[in-house]
Amino acid sequence: MNELTAQEIASLAAQLDAEEAHIHAVAGSADTPMPSLVPRESRDESDLAGEETTQRQADAMLKHYRTQLADIEAARSRMQRAQYGICVDCGEPIMFVRLQAYPTAKRCTACQRHHEHLFARQAEE
Repeated sequence: MNELTAQEIASLAAQLDAEEAHIHAVAGSADTPMPSLVPRESRDESDLAGEETTQRQADAMLKHYRTQLADIEAARSRMQRAQYGICVDCGEPIMFVRLQAYPTAKRCTACQRHHEHLFARQAEE
């Protein structure tokens, strides 16, 4: 088995910390609603439509940040249980280069491809 070294895990943990800090800097905490970016003095339909679009984008970004924070928490939990870097589907090690690119990865590349393929098929049905 090609297990991660302590130095690699420390490097990836630091990467998770930096990603979390960046999210908090951009969006605040996951519980903090993103402020409306458009003043509430809208008067015509185009202003209201623009405000609604902006609010939907802000809501989507907040949902994305919440998902990222949950993924970071899950990765840290796997680290604590000594399961980080092990594919949840096949049990094989996840390559360090994959984890560097995507530190919250829970599947190896092959299993992730298979998972996405199955998900795409289910979405078509």
